[in-house]
Amino acid sequence: MGARLVELSGELAAAVEAAAPSVARVEVRLRTASSGVVWSADGVIVASHHAVDAEEDVPLGLEDGRTIKARVVARDPATDLAVLRAEATGLVVPRWNGSAMPRVGHLVVGVSRPGRTARAHLGVVSAAAGEWRTPAGGRLESYVETDIEPHAGFSGGLLVGADGSALGQTTAGLLRGAGMAVPTAALRRVVEKLLAHGRVRRGYLGIGTQTIAMVPPASGQTSALIVLSVQPGSPASKAGLLVGDVLLRAADERLTHPGALVPSLDEERVGHELPLRILRAGEERDVTVVVGEKEAA
Repeated sequence: MGARLVELSGELAAAVEAAAPSVARVEVRLRTASSGVVWSADGVIVASHHAVDAEEDVPLGLEDGRTIKARVVARDPATDLAVLRAEATGLVVPRWNGSAMPRVGHLVVGVSRPGRTARAHLGVVSAAAGEWRTPAGGRLESYVETDIEPHAGFSGGLLVGADGSALGQTTAGLLRGAGMAVPTAALRRVVEKLLAHGRVRRGYLGIGTQTIAMVPPASGQTSALIVLSVQPGSPASKAGLLVGDVLLRAADERLTHPGALVPSLDEERVGHELPLRILRAGEERDVTVVVGEKEAA
């Protein structure tokens, strides 16, 4: 047993040593330094949106002791990601694990760089599940939470598995008090869109809703969404939705809480028709809305 622990200890130390060159210190003016992960050898760094409060001349501290300047080229607040670009070459890209989702109980190491040197925090995956929506509506291919307590430099660091592969980018900006990771698949999808288009497109209808429980039994459901507001000129307004309408279904999916509408507003739905089943003045009717593109925050 003792020999195996020594062996495991050595493997974890080697994993941290391999990951450390891929983690940069991201210095910001208004708060403690956070971390960033090398995305490409030619100077693309991915950091946490909530931890970067500047757009230009963001200092990055590298493994070799150098400090270089970067600028934010794009952000996606819904997934808490910011893409920075620096004039640099030869940076070390992590060995990403894009296939296997970590399981609850797996050993993981959070590698951050709040100062000149990399720091490691050992933990376990405390919760893992399939596709998840962030409170801001961003889509993550999987939900990964660890028992590593968020600390200085935690956000923007690497979550590394016991085999040394990078499982995602750590963040404390998605759920209050939770040490989470944006998994590799979500990182790749969002970062590639940010680099190509400067944004991740998301749909919107232009309505405010609230769950109500008083739904006629004939509708076949016990709760639905009542429309509390309709933005002038919005897709919902153009489709004729009114304050007081009750939304029952969207594309045959029952709407029992506001989050149930979010999957209908993914990027691929922008510009396409969305059939809604509504209740107005006690009568069910069908309304078709063309999903609009939400303006960047």
